[in-house]
Amino acid sequence: MQYHNPTLSMPAGNRLVAKPQKTGDVIGLLELKKMAKSCLLAQFGASFIYFFSSLFFPDSHSLAVTCGVLAILVSLTPVFYAVSNKRFILLFSCLTAINLSPIWFLYLEAVIPGYDAYVYSQPVYRMEAFFWVAVFMIFVNGFYLLFWKRGTNFSVKSFSFLRTIKFKPAFFARLTILAFAIPLIGFYLYYGSAEKLWIYLTAGRSERGIELIMESVGGMGALLNPLTWVLQLTPMFGAIAFVSYKKRYQLLPIVSIVLSVLVIFVFFLSGSRGTMMFVAAPVLFFLFYYNWQRGLKFWIPAAISLFMLIGVMELQVRFRGNLLDVIVNPEKAAKENDLKSITTFDPSKSHRDNNTYLLCLLVKGYPDKYAYEGFNDFFATLVNPIPRAIWPNKPLMNGAKDLFYQPQWVLDGPLFMGTTSLSFSVVGEGYLANGLWGLLIYGSVYGLFLIFFDGIIYYTREKQPLPAGMLGVGVFLAFWGFRSFFALTTFLYPIMLFILAMSVARKLKGVF
Repeated sequence: MQYHNPTLSMPAGNRLVAKPQKTGDVIGLLELKKMAKSCLLAQFGASFIYFFSSLFFPDSHSLAVTCGVLAILVSLTPVFYAVSNKRFILLFSCLTAINLSPIWFLYLEAVIPGYDAYVYSQPVYRMEAFFWVAVFMIFVNGFYLLFWKRGTNFSVKSFSFLRTIKFKPAFFARLTILAFAIPLIGFYLYYGSAEKLWIYLTAGRSERGIELIMESVGGMGALLNPLTWVLQLTPMFGAIAFVSYKKRYQLLPIVSIVLSVLVIFVFFLSGSRGTMMFVAAPVLFFLFYYNWQRGLKFWIPAAISLFMLIGVMELQVRFRGNLLDVIVNPEKAAKENDLKSITTFDPSKSHRDNNTYLLCLLVKGYPDKYAYEGFNDFFATLVNPIPRAIWPNKPLMNGAKDLFYQPQWVLDGPLFMGTTSLSFSVVGEGYLANGLWGLLIYGSVYGLFLIFFDGIIYYTREKQPLPAGMLGVGVFLAFWGFRSFFALTTFLYPIMLFILAMSVARKLKGVF
């Protein structure tokens, strides 16, 4: 197949043109630019309301809750834009995902009675927190607009293998099997026994699981990380294989989807909501991406499945480890932990991270009481994949330190935190680093990330499985990456490994 190198240009009239003539979804990319502008203006206007509310009505609890509701409505701007312009496909974008993400990770904790920020954070600090979230989102959407043209050109070129390399469904089916088998063989050889491999796969954050994981922390076992990344890609390959087959009830597509579900279940047993959702993201994305236009016969069961998903994540939060034992005997597990049930499907009663509560403490303590802490965690996160066996003195993230080093700004709050591994969203990380300038740095990184992965939309015009699967991973990263910079970079490794492999394959194809 002849290699096409699509290049986007912006001639007079702000009209996007794609070269060569065989173009992708240019209109979708243009609409995303307009959406970013709408999001920026909405956040900009709301930021004034938060600021003046905190200034003139600092003790008003009802106004703080009202500002939280307003923040939720502002975050829904991409949905309003997509509905008003009848471009529902825009909802399947990284830009939409990150603009919606503050609702889940920050705002609900401040507006639902009983949760930490609602109960323990003073109204003035809640409103100030909303202001700084708005500032961060202004930076994110602003950088998206500012670098849209160059970033989109770079992205479209980087993902050109999506058009130049065409794989048959059987290739992805075999790739699914290899992505499943090779890591397991590697882990078996490393641990030296089937028993330890079973513990690694099923124990999660139980005492046995943590003990096994700690054996490789800082040692040569960290070199096995690429095998973990490959295993995490199994559901993406499996979903692509299953969708690619016209006759899906054959051996290879069935094996592909079974292995995908098995890997998702393994990472469910790990007790980590983020990792489980990352590996499940391509499967869920395909489900919505190819069926959203089918009306109530799809959306009713889809809505029910979302409540089921909340229940699954709540189960992970409540137990973390030994989830197989919990599933086998749920009544016993609930009784031993003084719980009425092992989970809940009610979003208003499910566990919420106290991100907003901690963000309010940050706003309260910095910079009036404490000096900003700089970008140590930012750089430590970037070099995190490098094992200490290779770089013994690499930077250490604050969350990896002993509880003795609990920050004083956390101790100033009324709640005791039994860990230093705290999550207060990427907004809190940027603010803790250097206030406004910290938010600017983090906002620029996230804005450029969104442009890069939204460029895949150029290749989704024909809804081919490979571009759709990769876009699904990008959308998840944009959403869950709001939780922390560490979450973004950690889940970015597997997909970047795949992009690198495909880029090499494209070049080798041109050589041979």
